[in-house]
Amino acid sequence: MALKLSVISRDPASVTRLAAYGEATASDFPNPDNFHFDKLLGPSWRSQRVALDMDAVPYLDSAAISWLIGSQKQFRDAGGFLVLHNVQPHVRNILHLLKVERVVPVCEDVDAAKAALQLGAPQPA
Repeated sequence: MALKLSVISRDPASVTRLAAYGEATASDFPNPDNFHFDKLLGPSWRSQRVALDMDAVPYLDSAAISWLIGSQKQFRDAGGFLVLHNVQPHVRNILHLLKVERVVPVCEDVDAAKAALQLGAPQPA
């Protein structure tokens, strides 16, 4: 199943919660300018603080990792931020081995992600 994103809750003054579903592979990212967040959050997506629930993502490949890193750069450049949470163990191991969590923080659960985003200085779990 291809990667899908959906909005769980949206509070423009606080944290936007999204959920990801399916395997994240190169077919989901046909070009480097396709961030997927603009379709859900509109043109100001980069300035938002987003907690992305990864519980339903059993697999990601190098294109998905590139997407996460590129998205975080876009968020940071505009004053926003992205934090992942509820990451499945296999995916978490990949992110840890590649040290992706240095760029895109990975939190244990939604409460930790929201707290990290509120503080403005996310801490990996």
